[in-house]
Amino acid sequence: MSLALLVEDPSAERILHVIKHFPFSRWQVVGVAMGGYVAYKVARFLTFWFIDPQLSPLKSMPGPDSYDSLLWGDFRRILSAPPSSIYRQWFAKYGHSFSYRGTFLIRRLCAKDPKAVAYILNHSSDYPKPPHVRTWLGKTFGQGVLFAEGEDHRRQRKIMNPCFGPSQVRELVPIFYEKAFELRDIWLGQIEASGSEREEIDILVWLTRTTLDIIGLAGFDYEFKTLSIGEKDELIQAFIGLFNPTPTPPIIPLLANAIPILQLIPNHRAKVAARSKAVMHRVGQKLVQDKRSALAATAGIEGGENTLKGRDLLSVLIKANMEADVKDSERLSDEEFIGPGHETTSTTVTWLMYELAQPHKRQIQDTLRAELLSVTSNRPPMEELNALPYLDAVIRENLRLNNAVDITVRCAGKDDYIPVSTPFFDKSGVERTEIRVAPGKQIIVPISILNRDKEIWGDDADEFK
Repeated sequence: MSLALLVEDPSAERILHVIKHFPFSRWQVVGVAMGGYVAYKVARFLTFWFIDPQLSPLKSMPGPDSYDSLLWGDFRRILSAPPSSIYRQWFAKYGHSFSYRGTFLIRRLCAKDPKAVAYILNHSSDYPKPPHVRTWLGKTFGQGVLFAEGEDHRRQRKIMNPCFGPSQVRELVPIFYEKAFELRDIWLGQIEASGSEREEIDILVWLTRTTLDIIGLAGFDYEFKTLSIGEKDELIQAFIGLFNPTPTPPIIPLLANAIPILQLIPNHRAKVAARSKAVMHRVGQKLVQDKRSALAATAGIEGGENTLKGRDLLSVLIKANMEADVKDSERLSDEEFIGPGHETTSTTVTWLMYELAQPHKRQIQDTLRAELLSVTSNRPPMEELNALPYLDAVIRENLRLNNAVDITVRCAGKDDYIPVSTPFFDKSGVERTEIRVAPGKQIIVPISILNRDKEIWGDDADEFK
């Protein structure tokens, strides 16, 4: 009755009257509201866990019918096996595309069909990185080019393109030579000190230090000095703390992708990562501000632009970002400038040296050495390096066979049909020429498997040659 009167006369006096004579206490109201909210979340979660997978259009795709765990699906089996080995077994059994159960039994699509892969990667706005991947990238690297999608990505690329043109890369070549010769002298010194022609050297450690020094100087004019003093710089320590691999997959962070409240549980890894990110943010922001202040100080001074001519990418990027013809809406924020990327480079070069060191590949090493000795000096210009066909072929073959990134993950942004070059039969026996995906479904693109696919590269696809 009181509520009916409130509808007829919603005055302040009437509202106070209804509150005063309300038959339930405030705690009862709060309890009912909280209970309703929890019940809603539980219902949503159970729907997400048990009902959505049964309604997924991927249910009819070829793939394993059983799974290891109600919680993990087949995810833990994939993580515990050698990289991509489970995917490789399933491709051999089910064909070019299949679906399987991930965490909380979510159905995932895995495809190596060339037409399907090309469609997914060429429609990046419809197939962005999954939300949990973007969240991790944003927290780790900031909202830069690794995080951005769609219009933000196009805006960042527009500003960044001048940093990676031939003229700018040419400016960085002396840095590469400087650090390469420093590494060479260190290794020669270790061999001489051993008193033997043979010395065991952990080249991954030294190549990681070399790439860190190169990225520091070429990227943002920062001297790490890891080749000379080791990993003592605070920014290096932050990188190590943030990217140091764990012996087993972190359980809580994986579950937190589906249950965000789990992110509130404190753990040692999260504390180390938080400290590392704080150091990276502080040092990175100081580098950006110092560069911007130096550029602003030379503005309006005759010859000032030439005085500040920095060869590092950060200097070029800041100058491009401050150009008068760049709209304010297109400019990069300070958060979008700096992010590390040393591990993929050092790992790739380590694999190349491993390949060349194999006894049965001595001919490749000899041919490459002969071509390198044909250059005019020990510091040839970039144009002369680019004109070495065998060097180019060796590097490309290494990138194909020993790619640093095993897979990439995309997420369907809408209900869509992905075309395939090889038709397949679904579980009902119907031949299909496309794959239907629902919004939010994750898609695995197996880079390493594609790079060794014998249908693409021939029967010797697993060989370095």
